[in-house]
Amino acid sequence: MSNTPMEESGHALPDTEAEELAAKHGISLEEAKRHIREQGHSHASKDGAAEAAKMKPPQ
Repeated sequence: MSNTPMEESGHALPDTEAEELAAKHGISLEEAKRHIREQGHSHASKDGAAEAAKMKPPQ
């Protein structure tokens, strides 16, 4: 068991997975979080969804 807290005194920890996906694909952090929620944590699924979203024309 670890003594490392999951949250720092009420502040959420940074979402490094979403930050990495956003930086890699040039998308917003919110878009990256949405892809992770929808596609799960598989790198291939997240990357594919992010690339497909970049190819769609803006609405």
